[in-house]
Amino acid sequence: MKKSQPALQENRIDALANRMQKEGELDQLEPELLKYDPASLQGAEKESWYHLYGIVSFQAENHPQAFERFQEGLRQCPDSAVLAFALGQEYEYKAEIQTMLEYFDRAKFPRITAAYTLAKARYAYLWNRNMKGLEYVQPVMDIYFRLKILDSTFLYMRGMPFFEQTWAYMAAFHYLLGDTAGLKTLTDRAERACSDFDFPRLRLKLGAIETGDHFPLKERLTADVAEATQNGWPVGYLTLQLRVLEAQSEDDTVAAERLLDAVEFAENDFPWLDDMRMLAKCELANRAQDEARESELLAEFFKRQPMIFEPDNAINFNLLAYQEKLKGKYQKARRENN
Repeated sequence: MKKSQPALQENRIDALANRMQKEGELDQLEPELLKYDPASLQGAEKESWYHLYGIVSFQAENHPQAFERFQEGLRQCPDSAVLAFALGQEYEYKAEIQTMLEYFDRAKFPRITAAYTLAKARYAYLWNRNMKGLEYVQPVMDIYFRLKILDSTFLYMRGMPFFEQTWAYMAAFHYLLGDTAGLKTLTDRAERACSDFDFPRLRLKLGAIETGDHFPLKERLTADVAEATQNGWPVGYLTLQLRVLEAQSEDDTVAAERLLDAVEFAENDFPWLDDMRMLAKCELANRAQDEARESELLAEFFKRQPMIFEPDNAINFNLLAYQEKLKGKYQKARRENN
């Protein structure tokens, strides 16, 4: 008679954190963790304990304590990719970028999640390590070619980010490296190999990146906004994308700002869209060489988005080139914090 496989043992530490999150009691996570002796834990439970113990400090913005906790965690779990990633984040906070990259290189996808992998790429972007960013995202992109199906629900059920988000990360890095031909090759391959995705729309984005001509994309966005409005779908994201492109074509800065201010956001729109509108206004002031206005707007923007926007969001709103001017401010603030 064939023996049945033993049931997988539950990770009690992850289960504890999940339960406390559902019950809205994450502020009590640290004392609950301290009820366990980490020396008595093994394998995944031990790794989870040290990771969550550090996350408590990270989320409280107590970076010296988070650094110590993640360091100790990696000493206790030297093969842990998630702890290597976490410690890499703390080195980024210290503005020790080479060391950050060394730890990120130890935290490879799929041993860390796709979300953490894109976070690595965002940090690489912030410090102008664009080849590294491309290197970090590529293994996530490779999974789409294996799956071959790019339907959003299909990907979500498998813990994968939507294809368009990962493509936009790749697009940003290819653009910054001056390699739009590489982006076209990637897009051609995806269209040949994969299904269940709106490639004609993606082609319009690619064309805008390659040529700087956004007119065909604006026509498509106008139709998308109309369709979304008719169907009662969230429309703020698409409308702001369209209005940013229209404002960038406007010679009159006052009229351009009026276009941006006219966009209304609903409760089910992304809360950060208003910050993106603020960034678009900063870019308009920069185009108009209105340094006083730009400085005033940037002061407010950095209060809201101290890490500026992720490269995928920046390129989706045609603000990636402008954000290049802001990286120095971010890097200076990081260095002055230490």
